[in-house]
Amino acid sequence: MKLTGFFLLLTWQLLIAANGIAQTLNAENLRNIEVSAIADEEIKTFYNKAISSGLTEEQLYTLAVQRGMPEAQIAKLRARISELNLGKTTSTKPPASIASNTERQIMPGMARAAMQQLKRDSSIFGAELFSEASNVFEPNYKIATPTGYTLGPGDELLIQVFGYSEQAYSLKVNAEGAIYIANVGPIQVAGLSVDDAGAKIKSRMAATIYKAIKSGQTKVSVTLGSIRSIQVAVMGQASKPGNYTVSSLTTLFNLLYLCGGPSNEGSFRQIELIRGDKVYRKVDLYSYLLRGDRKDNVLLQDQDIVRIPYYSSRVVMEGEVRRAGKFELLPNENIDQLFTYSGGFSDSAYRSAIKVIRITDTGRILADVPATDFASFTPKSGDAFIVAKALAKYNNRVSIRGAVYRPGDYELKPGMQLSELMAKAGGIKPDAFMGRGIIARLKEDQTAASVSFHVGNVAAGKEQVALVKEDIVTISSIFDLKDAQTVEVQGMVRMPGKFQYRENLTIKDALLLSGGFADGADPASIEISRRMAMVDVSSDEYRQAEVIKIDLKAGLDKGGDNVVLQPFDVISVRAKGGYEQQRAVYVMGQIITPGIYPLESSKETISQILLRAGGFRGSADSSSVSIRRMANYSLNREEREKTVGRLLMINRDSLLADPELRRRYLNEIDFLSVNVENIKDNPGGPEDLLLEDGDYIEIARASNLVRVSGEVFHPGLLPYEKGVSAQYYIKRSGNFTGNSRKSKTFVIYPDGRAKSVKRFLFFKSYPEVTPRSEVFIPSKDKDGKKGLSTGEWIALSSIGATLATLAVSVINALK
Repeated sequence: MKLTGFFLLLTWQLLIAANGIAQTLNAENLRNIEVSAIADEEIKTFYNKAISSGLTEEQLYTLAVQRGMPEAQIAKLRARISELNLGKTTSTKPPASIASNTERQIMPGMARAAMQQLKRDSSIFGAELFSEASNVFEPNYKIATPTGYTLGPGDELLIQVFGYSEQAYSLKVNAEGAIYIANVGPIQVAGLSVDDAGAKIKSRMAATIYKAIKSGQTKVSVTLGSIRSIQVAVMGQASKPGNYTVSSLTTLFNLLYLCGGPSNEGSFRQIELIRGDKVYRKVDLYSYLLRGDRKDNVLLQDQDIVRIPYYSSRVVMEGEVRRAGKFELLPNENIDQLFTYSGGFSDSAYRSAIKVIRITDTGRILADVPATDFASFTPKSGDAFIVAKALAKYNNRVSIRGAVYRPGDYELKPGMQLSELMAKAGGIKPDAFMGRGIIARLKEDQTAASVSFHVGNVAAGKEQVALVKEDIVTISSIFDLKDAQTVEVQGMVRMPGKFQYRENLTIKDALLLSGGFADGADPASIEISRRMAMVDVSSDEYRQAEVIKIDLKAGLDKGGDNVVLQPFDVISVRAKGGYEQQRAVYVMGQIITPGIYPLESSKETISQILLRAGGFRGSADSSSVSIRRMANYSLNREEREKTVGRLLMINRDSLLADPELRRRYLNEIDFLSVNVENIKDNPGGPEDLLLEDGDYIEIARASNLVRVSGEVFHPGLLPYEKGVSAQYYIKRSGNFTGNSRKSKTFVIYPDGRAKSVKRFLFFKSYPEVTPRSEVFIPSKDKDGKKGLSTGEWIALSSIGATLATLAVSVINALK
């Protein structure tokens, strides 16, 4: 039903264009139309013509929208049609000829839309010509008049008289094949070409009212205006058979496109054009597909019939061909011609023979067709030809690897020797191991074998080794057969590390490679540790290394010891006695002057640093101080700063979700808890800790909140209430979940201390809670997965409250 309405809509568009009625409403662009300015008669004519062509009233409005009519004007048009009572008196039932879709008026724009309704087997060779994406045969009506076009009734001639006289005529060829010019009379033009008709018209006009034509003072131009429509039919195995009303400029290929081409069962090679009850031409579309031959693309005439029969023979070509698919064959065509249609073998095809599967009365049979029989083998309809892929193996390949100048694969020639292959590879390199080479070989039964040879003898021509296909020759380098020789510089140098050993490399050379001495190095106390070649390990006390002491206090550019190094020597440069780099701690949070504070002495304590920092702010929680200490003391200052910067970017949720991240965090930082009140009471006492380089001291903002986390129904923050225990906060958070470990509940205090639930017989004693504390309820161990330990929770719980302050302070301090 949708397809019928679609064709009706397009048919109405074309009927309007052909008949030229109601010129205002029939304009292609209705964006600027004003319906209120159109006469009633024009609306009636427009409406009645649309309904008589099979359109419904709604389809009429759809046509107007497609031409750009605004919604406001559509509403006005509806009102005008209703006022004229047009919708009540006119039937909207389409004529039977249109409803059955057996006769179609085909004009520009219909063909491509109609093609979208078709579904065809895309594997059929030639089907792509009639696919939705193809416009090879789509009619083109914006062309010059083709040579050989003959005039007939319905054609329009445009005659321009200019020069001494000026006149324009627009004349239709009448049913008798003539045009009528006032004061000239009727002129018979049917059956003439446009040029012949123009000459005849010019002659008659010169003999009557335009005498100046003979002298050249007046000239005449005759061109073809609108063209006539003709009736043609498509029969047989077309995708859309039926009667078509088309332009007289339509060609056979245009009509094939309009009707969707042959169906899946139709022939591409035996299409008949019937004219005057006789077969006027037989068309083979393969001529166009393969050679671009358009000799059969003739202009159609009125009452022409195109018949598409069933295909007589179709075969399938699969595998390694350039164009696989289904191909139609004519009688007596062979495999060679089938390969022509399929584009021939692909580059990777096996060409000596192909396989054919044939259907017989008793079943399917498989046969091999050698290349010598391609010209004589006649395919049958339904045959399936399969082209196999060539084997991915080499029949004449040998390879050489290792210490040659051009390793790779080479052609194996009959009787080829190993020495020839080595010469093709550019010869052996100086570092080649001359004593032995190896050939990896496959026997005839594909078992692996190894053949060894003396590289030096083969290169000198003293030894001959015959090669076979797929031999892989390996010539080792002397460097492949021993460890890489290095020397190492460690200690107080600018770029410690390992360096490639070179003959005659001295200690001064190695120190230059390592960037020279670092600040604080002692050039007078350098040692070289050298491997012992022979060690008596049976002795209780044996010498493990030779240690050579070097004094280079004179400098690297002057005299002094300059020992020649040996492979695997280790050079150690120590620091001067008493050399000490500055140490510093970070004080952040609610302190008067936060920042980085260098340590003045090796025994500076927390109380001394807090005094230097100006003391606590009024907003500080002065009851406790948190200290984070780098667990890896071997890191230098720059490495510590990078570690801290990385750790401060980690939030609490990430640590809880990622066990590996949590492990690294806890391994890199130690958490210390300090009671400030005890420090105030006893400066220098046990609570007044000695500080280390890189310590981070954080004084938190005072808060009256308590965090409840873990296995409760509503974890979060609650206001602090004095004198209540952890059990109170647990109940306010929805109480324990079914997965909680009630007996392991504990409270983490701001200074890092923790207290757990105590049990006595059947009684439980919950710990007290202070501001900024956290009540944590662990979960049960599920499916063998280990949860966080109490220590881990104590460490992680302090992150959330202090992380932001830490990050800001560290960033500011490092600027």
